[in-house]
Amino acid sequence: MNLEPEQLSHIGNGYSGCWVDADYGSVSQKWLLIHSEQATKREQVTFYKNLDKNITKELKALGQLKKKQFACAVDAEQAMSDFANQCHLLGFAQSTIVKEPIYSGRGRPKKDEKPTGYHYLIDATPYTDLEKVKLAKLKVGMFILATNDTDNTDLTMVALLEHYKSQQKVERGFRFLKSPEFLTSSIFLKKPQRIEALLMIMTLSLLVYASLEHKIRESLTKTEEFFPSMVKNKTTTKPTARWVFLKFEGIDTLEFGGQSFITGVQEHQTRLLKLLGVLYEAVYS
Repeated sequence: MNLEPEQLSHIGNGYSGCWVDADYGSVSQKWLLIHSEQATKREQVTFYKNLDKNITKELKALGQLKKKQFACAVDAEQAMSDFANQCHLLGFAQSTIVKEPIYSGRGRPKKDEKPTGYHYLIDATPYTDLEKVKLAKLKVGMFILATNDTDNTDLTMVALLEHYKSQQKVERGFRFLKSPEFLTSSIFLKKPQRIEALLMIMTLSLLVYASLEHKIRESLTKTEEFFPSMVKNKTTTKPTARWVFLKFEGIDTLEFGGQSFITGVQEHQTRLLKLLGVLYEAVYS
């Protein structure tokens, strides 16, 4: 798919894109082709590093093709045409089909000996096609977002891009379920019903975990308060829930004379509990 820069519309925050109607797997779809300025800066370095490597790869493939023998000129011409269409960087100044005779014996044929047949070889003169290089460079920083919601006329480029970016928050959350601390690898369940029940518990745990993390970060940001960072002597407004749990270790319940006392609560813990509300404070008071 060839795309020119003028076909892209500005989306915002360094993104631009355009809609393309597509049919993939017999399913009607809308594709949003997006160009990212940030990704372009990052990927251009790799593009130029791989340019010579990819050209050399295509030249090597051409060398292998030129060694191949074909039974007829038509087959050779078709093979050359297919190869030229597959080349992303090479062009060909000329290509010819060479007809070579086949003799029955080895070595140099005898004088006036007639060939038993012919085979055909490809001879082509390649060059680096700058137009192809330009088109390849245009793909740097590009990616596709696809949707089968083709009837939704309210779906905008901005909305689809935001949906895509927000899913990363969900995917990061599911790393929590795969972490060794969850011990899922040590649990064996035979019945499908028990597996489904465990999945429900794990998903519910993730919901609580993600909700608490969101509440903590939102409270810290709104009040301009900070929580100790994982980096020594640093603070942050975006701690993970797991880090907060670790920082709440060392709090104990002391029972004396029929009464219970909470000990070991530190200043940063008290500040956070106060931000979260009286329900949280009550647990540690």
